[in-house]
Amino acid sequence: MKFPVSSRRASGFTLVEMMIVISIIVVLAAMTIGGYNYAMRGSKRRTTEATMTAITSSLERYFEKNGEYPEPATKDEFAPTMPGKVYNVGGARCLYQALRGDGYDAIKGAGNTASGGNSASDGNFDETEVLNVMFKDMPPTMWRKLNGLFFMVDGFSNPFQYVKAPSSTTAAAGAGGAAGGGASVTTINATYDLWSYGEDVLNTSAKSSDTIGKPEIAAKWIKNW
Repeated sequence: MKFPVSSRRASGFTLVEMMIVISIIVVLAAMTIGGYNYAMRGSKRRTTEATMTAITSSLERYFEKNGEYPEPATKDEFAPTMPGKVYNVGGARCLYQALRGDGYDAIKGAGNTASGGNSASDGNFDETEVLNVMFKDMPPTMWRKLNGLFFMVDGFSNPFQYVKAPSSTTAAAGAGGAAGGGASVTTINATYDLWSYGEDVLNTSAKSSDTIGKPEIAAKWIKNW
C-alpha cells in the first residue's frame, strides 16, 4: 500500500528540525559543563580559603613559640609542578616544614632552633620532630610531594605563595599594615604575605609586591591583604 508523499514526510525529521535538535543538545551540554566548571572553581576557592585560615592560625602558634614568623631559606625556588607550568615553591616548602614539623632545611636559620630530627623533609616523624609540629593532623590534601620536595598546596593543587616581611619593615596603610620603604618593599603586610593564584594562569610568576599600584594583577588571587 502506498502512502501519500505528505504522510511519508510527516513520519521523519527534516534537516532543519535535526539541526535545531542538535543545536539544543549542544547548548544544554555547554550549560551543564559550564555549570560544573563554575561549581568546581567555587569548591576549590573555598578549600583554599579554609586552608589559608588554618595556615594563619598555625603561623601564629609558630610565632608564639619562636618569636618570629618562618622565613623561606630560598625565596625563589622554582619547580615544574605540572606539565608546562613552573611555580615558586620556596615559600610553600617553608610553610610545610614550619607547620608540619617535617624537616627544617627550607626555613632560614631554623637549624639553630629546631628540636632535632632530619633537616630534609621525608614524610615521617621521629620523637624530636613531633615537638616542631604547629599544625596537628594536617590533612594530606594540604600538601604535596613532588620530585622529593614537600610543600603546602591550595585547593587547585598549586603551591601557596608566602613571603615574610623584613624585620625592618615599618607599617603604613593597608590590610595588615602595608610595608614601607619605597623600592625596598617586598611585602604588602608588615608581617607576611600569603596568597594563592587561584584559577589565574597568567600571573603565576608575580609577587605580592608586584600588585602595589596594580591591583588588577591579583584580581583572581586569594590573599591575606
